[in-house]
Amino acid sequence: MMPKVIAALTRDHTNILKLLDILESEILAIEVGKTPDFPLMQDIMRYMSEHSDRFHHPKEDLIFAKLLRRDPDVRADVEDLIEEHFLIRITGQEFAALLRTSGVDSVYARERLGIAGSTYVRAQRDHMNKEERNLFPLAAQLFTEKDWQDLDEASETIDDPLFDEMTADDYQRLYRLIAERSESGATGP
Repeated sequence: MMPKVIAALTRDHTNILKLLDILESEILAIEVGKTPDFPLMQDIMRYMSEHSDRFHHPKEDLIFAKLLRRDPDVRADVEDLIEEHFLIRITGQEFAALLRTSGVDSVYARERLGIAGSTYVRAQRDHMNKEERNLFPLAAQLFTEKDWQDLDEASETIDDPLFDEMTADDYQRLYRLIAERSESGATGP
């Protein structure tokens, strides 16, 4: 049976990938000269900072800390991932700040927005791939049942304001769009 914390993190990654797909399609719109859905992109980035940065990454950090205690040889990998959490937060904040000034419609502003968005999406994807390919399987090998119980208890259950049963009012529009795209199989704007 998969530990609760890994199941939750894996579910988060799946949901984050859905949001990154939407961001990517909106960034593509920018790159081809179309007007993207700026409010949608702002909603996604608000979710990423309010949920992922505040609740998802700290759960991973608990796993990383325990990994260091079990196998000091993974220090460099763990330190890289912890630094990536910080860098992802910073690149996300930069992208979100550019989105807030998205009314400026110059070629330069659009180019900066596209680059910042692409950098953020790529960093998120690369980071999740490293965790799922390297660190989560290593944790599965090294951790005892007691380790997983401790981690499950330490990572309190937090309702996801977008993907849980009771989607928060602030995220209703975003949730409907994701559901529509999932049903139609669409990935573009």
